[in-house]
Amino acid sequence: MLKVGIVGLGGRMGHALYECCLGLDGAKIVCGIDKNTDTLPSGCSAEVVDDPYKLSAAPDLFIDFSRPDCSLNVLKYAKEHGCKVVLGTTGFDYDQKDQIKEYSKHVPIVFAANFSVGVNVLLNLVKKTAQIMGDSDIEIVEAHHRYKVDSPSGTALAIGEAAAAGRNVNLKDVMVSGRDGITGERIYGSIGFSSVRGGDIVGNHTAMFCSEGERVELSHIATSRQTFARGAFRAALWLENKKPGLYDMNEVLGLKA
Repeated sequence: MLKVGIVGLGGRMGHALYECCLGLDGAKIVCGIDKNTDTLPSGCSAEVVDDPYKLSAAPDLFIDFSRPDCSLNVLKYAKEHGCKVVLGTTGFDYDQKDQIKEYSKHVPIVFAANFSVGVNVLLNLVKKTAQIMGDSDIEIVEAHHRYKVDSPSGTALAIGEAAAAGRNVNLKDVMVSGRDGITGERIYGSIGFSSVRGGDIVGNHTAMFCSEGERVELSHIATSRQTFARGAFRAALWLENKKPGLYDMNEVLGLKA
């Protein structure tokens, strides 16, 4: 039985992960990390603390959909206590991503911007389409609920990375995020991002490939956080016997050749 700790157990994803685990035979939630114990899932009897270093015992694995500073603290604890990590936090800067790579030398980590099976299929389609439609203008539009704090979303950035990989360029060299005022004509080869925030939108993403006379759109719409929770536990169970390293959902799903 895989002993799992949920970072942000009292949040929206924490609740989805808790509910998902109730139906699994191979995993059990034994602890949680959350500063607010008033919003924990109903019936939860796991140990909950506001810092992993306060836990009475380390879990086998953490599932973390929190924020970068919290996640890096969890990764530090995981390294010191030999815990595996399924990491779905977004909003890391390049230096923080380098820190994640360093931690992966000591513990196995599945790091993904999105754990939905459908989104990871979408990423592969975007890369292939970018290869084929090399002269098209690429725009990525994403929409999330009003509480999301980072923009563009981690999934939108992953879509951009897939498109950039299809064109053999670095996303940071061609990325244009948001437009306002007199921006001038579009720079050829750029990849644009637009973000919408409002209501209870779980997650909508569309990659647009715009050419003269035609447009191809590839979209994914999430209607429930359970799709992310199921993917996260799929990654957790896959990671159980893996050696230290940095893995992604392509490997979990067998999409990587």
